[in-house]
Amino acid sequence: MRKTMLTRRRFAMLAGTAAASAILGALPGCAASGKPDDAAPEGPADSLREEPPTLPREAAAEAAESPATVAAIPSGALCVAEYAGNTLAVVDPATGEVSQRIATGSNPATALVADGWIYVGSSGGGQITALSATDPSQVKAISVGNQPLGLCYDGGRGVLYVGDYFASSVHVVDSQLKSLVGTIKLNTYGYHNRTDPPDCCRIEPGAGRRTVALALAPEGDILYCANYGTFDVGRIDLAAEAEVEAFDGVVGPRQILVTPDGAQLVLAGVGGEGEQQVSDLYVLDRATGKRAREVYVGQSVAGAALSPAGDAAWAIARDDGELVAFKGATWKEAGRLFLSPGIDTLLASPDGATLFVANSATGEVFVVDAAALTVTTTVTGLASPKGMAVVA
Repeated sequence: MRKTMLTRRRFAMLAGTAAASAILGALPGCAASGKPDDAAPEGPADSLREEPPTLPREAAAEAAESPATVAAIPSGALCVAEYAGNTLAVVDPATGEVSQRIATGSNPATALVADGWIYVGSSGGGQITALSATDPSQVKAISVGNQPLGLCYDGGRGVLYVGDYFASSVHVVDSQLKSLVGTIKLNTYGYHNRTDPPDCCRIEPGAGRRTVALALAPEGDILYCANYGTFDVGRIDLAAEAEVEAFDGVVGPRQILVTPDGAQLVLAGVGGEGEQQVSDLYVLDRATGKRAREVYVGQSVAGAALSPAGDAAWAIARDDGELVAFKGATWKEAGRLFLSPGIDTLLASPDGATLFVANSATGEVFVVDAAALTVTTTVTGLASPKGMAVVA
C-alpha cells in the first residue's frame, strides 16, 4: 500500500454531539441507531449513549462465556451486538433463544460476517473484535481509531474497511493478519464545500464529516462513505487511495447500499426537525450522484435492505415503527408491517428470505418472513441490540 495507507494513527476521543444509531449495511460484506433536546435529531454520537436495556449490563456480562467454553456458531445463526452488555449474542432465529454470549470490546454497535469470521465494531473503545465462527475461542482485538461505525468487507483485496465517526477517516484492516494496515483520510470539505451539519443536527459546529456507513462498488474500485456531519456521500478511489468528488446525501444518514445491478445507491437517513425531516429513501444514480427518486417510507428512515436479485427492497420508519416492502425494480410499495416505534436496525438474510429488525430501546429483534411480511419469532431480553449479522 502507499504511504497514506501505511500511516497508522491513534486519535483522542472527542465529545459526542448530535445523534443517529449505528449503521449496518444489508449488502453482503458491508455494514454499518433520543434526542438530546428539541433542536437536535438523533445521530451517531448521542444515540450510542446507553439506553435502559431489558437485560442489565451486569447480567449480560455474567452471561458472556469465556473463550475456553464458547461453542462453534452454526450456519444461519444471528449474531447481535449488545451495546449495553459489551457482548455478542448468538441467537437461533427459529426459536428466538440466545444460545451464548461472547465478550467483545466496549459498546459494540456494528457486526459483519466475512470468510468465516465475525467482526464486531466496539464504538466505545475504538476496537474491532474478530472471532472465528467455527472456533470462537480464537479472538483478536484490533485497535482502529476512536469510534468505528461503518464496516465493509473487500474480498478482492482481503481487507475490512472501517469508517471512523470521530476521525473523518476509513481505516483498513488486513483480514488475514487481523491488524490495522492503513488509514485513508477523507477530504476536509464535503459536497459543495460543506464542513458542518445543518442547524437542526448539531450542538456545536466544526465537527467534521463523520463517517457512519460504507458500501463497496460491485467493481471493487470505489468505496462509498455516508457522512453524518456534511450529510454527503464521499467516494474513495481505492486504486489512488484518495477521495474523489462527493455526492449530495441525506441528513442524519444511517445506511448506504449499492443495488445489485450496480446502477444506483440507496440512502437511508433519519433527518432532523422541520424542513430537515426525512420520510423517504433516497435513490441516487451511481454514475452521476444525482437523486433519481424519493421513495416514501415513513418518519425517520433508519435502515434499508435489498434482496440479492434486486427484485425486492425493504426499509424501516423508526418513529412510525413500520417495516415497508417494495418491488425492487419499480420501487412500488408492496406492503407494510407494524412492529414497534423505535426500530432502528434492519438486516436481510443472505438469501433475502428473512428480515431482522432490532429495537435497541426495547431490547427486541423481530424475525420476519420477507415474502409474507409476518413476524415468525421475537427475540427478547437483549441488552440494547445494535448491529446484526448472519453466519453463512
